[in-house]
Amino acid sequence: MIFPGKLARRVIWSSRIQLVAERDAADLVRTPFPDDEPALTREEIRALRDKIELLRVTQSRWQAVQQRQEQAVALFKGPAAEAALHRQTLLRFFDLRFKNSPEGQKRLMAIRAGSGDADLVQDVSDLLLLCSEHAEALRKAPRGEADAAARLRALSPELARMLADKTFSPEAQRARKLRDAAYTLVMHAERRLRAAAEYWYAGTDRMKDYAPFPASRGAASTGEEEEEEEEEGEAAAENGAPEGDASEGGATEDGAPGEDEDEG
Repeated sequence: MIFPGKLARRVIWSSRIQLVAERDAADLVRTPFPDDEPALTREEIRALRDKIELLRVTQSRWQAVQQRQEQAVALFKGPAAEAALHRQTLLRFFDLRFKNSPEGQKRLMAIRAGSGDADLVQDVSDLLLLCSEHAEALRKAPRGEADAAARLRALSPELARMLADKTFSPEAQRARKLRDAAYTLVMHAERRLRAAAEYWYAGTDRMKDYAPFPASRGAASTGEEEEEEEEEGEAAAENGAPEGDASEGGATEDGAPGEDEDEG
């Protein structure tokens, strides 16, 4: 499984560390970790391969959900733009009809309040209720108001469905949390291997095989930057909070945890 963006490079980096750890296992398993940490074993070193594969799988699932959401966002734009035009047509009609009605004006203010896609879908519903209450006057209106109401009536269920599809759904949240949790498992395992390697190989060329993933292209990461990166991944795994995913070259960056998601 191959996926674009920094996370792909991150996985390759972790896979290389796992391979050199297997090479150096005879040393690493004798590392005297503190009493509150378990000893490093050959099984743990080998298990990093499974954790990396789990990260690949969960990333692929997250990407699939994310791509469906992006498609839904694109599909929503056309009907939403049309609905907004019909909304304006009907608001103009009701502005005049409720010129002397404080109660009617209050309903129009509520429709105009707020912004965004969810508000638009609710506005369509509220306007259709007004249209049904004033159907006879609407039929007599000369500037296409009846046609606007008919189109909104047809668009309303379509907009509601599309809004649900483009929203960060429970399925998307689960996929993201699973991916972030898998990422955290890899980071934790890699951190223990690096600590063991530091004990055995600090100051030698072999330590370069365990270097942290660069914080940015062409730049070597410091230990502090790596720790910050891992903490960001762990925080994302805990909350699975929805967030916008930036992209590289216009393609989705996949919301890779701890990988400078805002990079474009």
